[in-house]
Amino acid sequence: MRIAMDTREAKNQFPTGKGLFAMHILKELMRRGISVEEYGGGSGLLWHFRKAGTIRKSKPDLYLSPTSFIVPWLLGTKINTAIVIHDLIAFGHEPLNHLRTARVQGTAHDAKAMMIERLLLPRVLNTARFIFCVSKATKTDLLKKFPKTDASKITVIYEGPTVSSEPQNLRTPKPAHPYILSLGTLCPRKNQLRLIQAFNALPRSLKDRTRLILAGGRGWQDGEIVELAKNSPNVEWRGYVPAQELNELFARAAVLAFPSFKEGFGLPVLDAMALGVPVLTSNVSSMSEVAGDAALLVDPRSVEDIAKGLQRLLLDEDLRSALIAKGRERAKLFSWERTVDLMMEVLHTSC
Repeated sequence: MRIAMDTREAKNQFPTGKGLFAMHILKELMRRGISVEEYGGGSGLLWHFRKAGTIRKSKPDLYLSPTSFIVPWLLGTKINTAIVIHDLIAFGHEPLNHLRTARVQGTAHDAKAMMIERLLLPRVLNTARFIFCVSKATKTDLLKKFPKTDASKITVIYEGPTVSSEPQNLRTPKPAHPYILSLGTLCPRKNQLRLIQAFNALPRSLKDRTRLILAGGRGWQDGEIVELAKNSPNVEWRGYVPAQELNELFARAAVLAFPSFKEGFGLPVLDAMALGVPVLTSNVSSMSEVAGDAALLVDPRSVEDIAKGLQRLLLDEDLRSALIAKGRERAKLFSWERTVDLMMEVLHTSC
């Protein structure tokens, strides 16, 4: 099978969720010796028109688009296309707020991409030959938003860990004080504001010997989050963290706190479990689907519930040990090999 693939985000110097997905899918396809025609190195509407024309001439068996819907829209039904649905967040309230409050180039770009997604996804759902969703929660959201979508075209393929389960050559010594790690772009959906408030609500004796580290770039409506982080003792915001440093942060963390309101999959939850880090996450969206019974689930709307969960994970060694063991076993159910297996099973059957 000859696959053409949009690899722009896979080659991004600073990949986030969708970019990491594309990167690992590309690596696994190449590892298997599958012929992949890479389309990268550009942006803008003209780039998409040119690439769509090239693909029509090349006539691959499949065009795989893991992060964008523009080329699949341009190709229509002339070429077999497969799109990946990571989430339906673009159809919530964030995009408009994001456009109004974007102050840096990165967030403005993200807002534009979400607006394009709102415009094109309803169209490509009809023309795409295959629709891959990264979780059952995302599939449910998709069919709820677009009930006329042909459900037989949808396959749930999940994701795999993006960190090494056995980190090597850790450069920093074990910290003197344990820390809670929170990963994600600063924004209301990721819920860092309530997390900081929950950390501040911990008993003084516990809070004084613990840190909360936020890793993630600036997003939208994040001013209050940044301000509270700066003015809260033992809270540190590090911005975007490169892969090697992030692997170390995960490996050294006492707890991963991920009380997000909405996710397509929730990679930090899986990564933490793979590394043997106890997880606190939300009892909603895809987080509970990924975590199963291997994490402490809390109500993301409740500062009190988040604070009680943090306190339990920091002080209850039996709970920590149980979640670490369950988390490692749970993480083994997910891998990029499995993701590509699920994709290829559908493609070989239908192409």
